[in-house]
Amino acid sequence: MAISSPHTLVLFIAATLSLLGLSIATPSLPAEGIDISLTHVDSASNFSQIELVRRAITRGDVRLSSLVAARATSGRSFNLITDGNEYYMKISVGTPPVTFSLVVDTGSDLFWTTCFKRSATSISFDPHRSSTYTSVLCMSDLCGPYRPPPFMQQCDPKAVCNYELEYADASGTSGVISTDTITLGSRNPVSFPNTLFGCSLNDTGNTVLVDGIVGLGRGDQSIISQLGIKQFSYCLTPFGSSRLVLGRKPGPDDGIPEGETVTVSLVRSEWSSAYNVDLVGITVGTDRLAIPEHAFEISMFSNQGVILDSGTTFTYLVKGVYDLLKSTFAAQTTYAAVDGSGKHFDVCFKSGNVNAKFPGLVFHFGGGNDLSLPQENYMIWLEELRMHCLGIMPVEGMCLLGSYFQHDFKVVHDLVNDKVSFTPAKCVRG
Repeated sequence: MAISSPHTLVLFIAATLSLLGLSIATPSLPAEGIDISLTHVDSASNFSQIELVRRAITRGDVRLSSLVAARATSGRSFNLITDGNEYYMKISVGTPPVTFSLVVDTGSDLFWTTCFKRSATSISFDPHRSSTYTSVLCMSDLCGPYRPPPFMQQCDPKAVCNYELEYADASGTSGVISTDTITLGSRNPVSFPNTLFGCSLNDTGNTVLVDGIVGLGRGDQSIISQLGIKQFSYCLTPFGSSRLVLGRKPGPDDGIPEGETVTVSLVRSEWSSAYNVDLVGITVGTDRLAIPEHAFEISMFSNQGVILDSGTTFTYLVKGVYDLLKSTFAAQTTYAAVDGSGKHFDVCFKSGNVNAKFPGLVFHFGGGNDLSLPQENYMIWLEELRMHCLGIMPVEGMCLLGSYFQHDFKVVHDLVNDKVSFTPAKCVRG
């Protein structure tokens, strides 16, 4: 008999499945790592270039609004992102496996997917059809991050662990913290038992547009931490398929190196599981910007630092730094600046030629590590309008180095040594 509603499903799970207090199993990654294809959200579309850019900026705006609001409001309610997504990956859940295409998010932790039918044709995971599924008890240590504080609500020892995610755009998802076998890998799939995930029983707003999110953040309950992954890498292509590699260094098949590697430090934040980097300065052309000393530091309420974020397309700098960059850039550019708001940018230039040259950008990181960006990673050529637009925009409270910043670099996260490296490369499609 079909389960008629999410609420009925909760009762069914609670009544028929084992509700043990579980611990996450420590799996063994294969020596060759796991290769995963990443699909860009617009890779199969027929949008014009300007429309692709407009959609990317809209997604970025949604993500920014959510990241700015990303503060826990209770023990079981969080502000995250919804449709500010760029890349999807396939992941299978359960025994027998059900395969989903889920949003990849390096800025959050919980992996969740839908456990109820949105429509007759939608894909969903049905827990009572999986022989390896178990829901987590409210009293389990695994429920700790999602359990409400004792003064708000007492935890019934026999109850399941419920979670609720709230999003800055009023979207949300809620369900049961669970474990099951997941399967990853585009070439040689590998299965991992007892992996923690959120079994979503109710979605609202923009969350109905996605089947779930794979959190690749630094938190204890992200896929990265659960699987004991010590390093991962990716090599991103503009608006196309790309490749994510878990558990090994990238090889020639993951992108052909075309330059020297620059390695920078990751900075840990007690308020976020994102991948912050130690940016200390920026040079535009021949001028190093006179940036205030604490502009890039992490603080609890005023600044989230500098986040390396593959889920955002363009680069965003705190407004004071952006204003310095914009004015210095314009002063060194021979092309006339025009208001870019009608093109969804802040500033554009009447270049008339795709090969027009603009001032270089160098991002300075701690320890004297300097990363020179290819012009294509910060100047966006709009063929239909015969102009270039600056792919850097202002924001309050954080800096984001998005996927355009990272295009055609092998980006390797070394989580043992808290380092991330950038190697210029010709990225191959996933």
